[in-house]
Amino acid sequence: MSQRIVLAAAEVLRQRGFAEATTKEIARAAGISEGSIYNHFDNKTALIAAAMSEVTSGIRTAMARLLERVGESSVEDNLNEFAEAQVRFLLDLLPITGPTLGDRELLEWLRRGGPTPGAATPPGPVLGHAGVIAYLEAEQRARRLAADTEPAYLAAALLGACLQYAFLSLLTRKEVMTAVARLPGDPAAFAQETVHMLLAGHIRSRRVRAAS
Repeated sequence: MSQRIVLAAAEVLRQRGFAEATTKEIARAAGISEGSIYNHFDNKTALIAAAMSEVTSGIRTAMARLLERVGESSVEDNLNEFAEAQVRFLLDLLPITGPTLGDRELLEWLRRGGPTPGAATPPGPVLGHAGVIAYLEAEQRARRLAADTEPAYLAAALLGACLQYAFLSLLTRKEVMTAVARLPGDPAAFAQETVHMLLAGHIRSRRVRAAS
């Protein structure tokens, strides 16, 4: 039953965002009484935390896979896969969090850690940024990424590009995005071209690595 409620809460979040994801709406989506929610969760905050964990499960898996692939395949292929997953995650996440930006009280709650207040590193986009930095630094140590690459800025450029693409995709018709923004309608194609452009000059060739 708990998982049923979590899945219902995640769907309500997707449809209505944080601000309007009431326990009444969640109970209706789950097909249970509102009071039944509290047989499984201490409060609404605990339920929303579980629902957001469900929403973010895919991108957390993608991040774990990225970090496990240091030294394997190619840096470009690894980042292609992650960037596509990031775009698809943002397409899911932005409708949920969009209204939050206009709610100062809710925004401050999220900045303070949301459902995990006091955490040294609050959950949120900073964790994704830190994860990509960690991957890039590891590839630098493996001599697969140029020594003068700045991982923090490369991570910001990649994640920022994914965010912009998701934003455009949500607010622009595909044919307009292709004609005016000159970007593909397919997230996989966007990820591939973006990663290729961002990594230009940052990848060490096998010959250079062997010589060093």
